[in-house]
Amino acid sequence: MDLNTTISTNLSEELKTSIKERVSIRTMLLVVVAFLTGLGLLAIYASSSIPIYHETGDSLHYFRKQAVVAVVGFLTIFVMGHIPFRWIERSTLYLVLASIILLCLVHVPFLEGRAGGASRWILIKGISFQPAELAKLALVMFLAKNLSRPRCDIANFKTGILPNLIVFFIFAALLMIQPDLGTTVLLFVISFLMLFVAGVPSRFIWMISIGAIISLGAAILAAPYRIARVLTFLNPWKEVRTGGFQIIQSYLGFQNGGLWGLGLGESRQKLFFLPDAHTDFILSVVGEELGLFGVILICFLFAFLVLICVRIVKLQTDEYRRYLAFGIGSLICFQAVLNIGVTMGVLPTKGISLPFLSNGASSLIVFLIGIGILARLSQIEVKKVK
Repeated sequence: MDLNTTISTNLSEELKTSIKERVSIRTMLLVVVAFLTGLGLLAIYASSSIPIYHETGDSLHYFRKQAVVAVVGFLTIFVMGHIPFRWIERSTLYLVLASIILLCLVHVPFLEGRAGGASRWILIKGISFQPAELAKLALVMFLAKNLSRPRCDIANFKTGILPNLIVFFIFAALLMIQPDLGTTVLLFVISFLMLFVAGVPSRFIWMISIGAIISLGAAILAAPYRIARVLTFLNPWKEVRTGGFQIIQSYLGFQNGGLWGLGLGESRQKLFFLPDAHTDFILSVVGEELGLFGVILICFLFAFLVLICVRIVKLQTDEYRRYLAFGIGSLICFQAVLNIGVTMGVLPTKGISLPFLSNGASSLIVFLIGIGILARLSQIEVKKVK
């Protein structure tokens, strides 16, 4: 066997190994996400069926809507696996512009959907959409594209850092008008991390960090209800019937569940005690019905999902795709951490959903699109070796 034949054989074997690895990673990614989404559907039905039945007479109301969105989301993942990746890359600017326009439309009177004193939804003929969810993905895609530009000098504040901060500030301003401090903080964390891995000099890291701390403090002090929320977080038992009510009910849910839980559908806190148990505090219901075992299972699935994302990042040979995979993985990871922290009382109460589990069509469809991008990034195009 001559040298050229040997080299060709070795390259073929390496390609086969790489393909098998990527197919395996893609399969694991989809299985983990499908399992989380399935658990979410069960939890949504268990936590919402009785309260919503008393309101509408339809115990499947939330479950049915979330199930339809889940099916559409997984079909979207399938479609994304068969389109050229350059289409996804080229959609970045359009997504950013669409997000900005939609964030403005939440204040149009006949489109405005309000809840809890905030304008965060666009409501058209009974169908609602939360633009902030799309803004998360749009910002990640923009940062990935901008940071990978050949002319992007990350050591230069004016040309390498400022353009990214400008887009972040546009989103942050529109979100704070709603107001939505939780999503603003999340977007800052993701932006900070992506700039950090891009190699931002330490002096700029300190400048951005100090500016963020000052801005966060000012945002809290500017709104009395935010100050009250922080004080309640420090001592929820002081306001048992007001600000501390929700987190205390969450504590009771975890306590009632013990090690193995009360059983699926047996939660007592969902029975008009824990407000909107099927949304941001769904983990408390899981903890009560499936116990510590169920909570650890969900945390393990998210940890495993993070490891899969890390592996996808390492497989990328293109800088744009590497930043994109990192950004989407970080978004999923830190939103899950924030939600779990709030539900367990480690962080102040804030409206942050648990990815794939909390009820919310906008959140689920955007996260599944993000998973579709990750699944697409795990694929490889093989050229025939002549």
